[in-house]
Amino acid sequence: MIREFFYLQKSDRKVILSALCVMLIAFGIIIFTGRAEKDTNTFSSADTIRKEKKHQAYKQRYKQHPQMVYVRTKVVYRDTAFRRGHALSNQEHDSLVARYQIKISEGEHVILNTADTAALKTVPGIGPYFARKIVQYGQRLGGYVSVDQLDEIEDFPLDSKDYLVVQNASPHKLNINQLSLNELKRHPYINFYQARAITDYRRLHGPIKSLYDLKLSKDFPQEAINRLLPYVAY
Repeated sequence: MIREFFYLQKSDRKVILSALCVMLIAFGIIIFTGRAEKDTNTFSSADTIRKEKKHQAYKQRYKQHPQMVYVRTKVVYRDTAFRRGHALSNQEHDSLVARYQIKISEGEHVILNTADTAALKTVPGIGPYFARKIVQYGQRLGGYVSVDQLDEIEDFPLDSKDYLVVQNASPHKLNINQLSLNELKRHPYINFYQARAITDYRRLHGPIKSLYDLKLSKDFPQEAINRLLPYVAY
């Protein structure tokens, strides 16, 4: 076959040689691209495994030494992408972040109604998530009158309450004789039926002089009255 090749005309030999060169170049590109893609995937896989092992090591360390206070030198767990990539809940993420921040010591306290999120994050067990929840719930209430109101925040870390205090509570008060039904039910301690009971009483009996005027309503048991008392005016 090789001998026959040399019997071909010069122009035909050039065409055949050109075609062979093109085929060799194409074959080389395919092999090189495949290897590069394999190397990239290998790196990506190894990087993912390394990050996962590091994350597990952090969690294991926290379980073994829960009493340790860590000074944050580099924010690792604050990033939303990290939380999503490791399937952490807000509470788990908060717990990890909290350990990388400077914390107050036992016997020290943060004043609940005046603290911002930065101050709240110095409380052991509280990170960005719960710091934000504390501030938001306090705004909805009109101010805290007791540290125990933090129990009303879902999954709140109860041990953190030991580092918080309420001083000179002066909550914002609702004038229940002036507010509409929709305005009343915005408060966490007044649901729709209670707001309707208030507006119905005003319509039938005139201004409310005391929350105890509503004690005959099934929507206002003694517990509901006691909880709402610090937040109403007449």
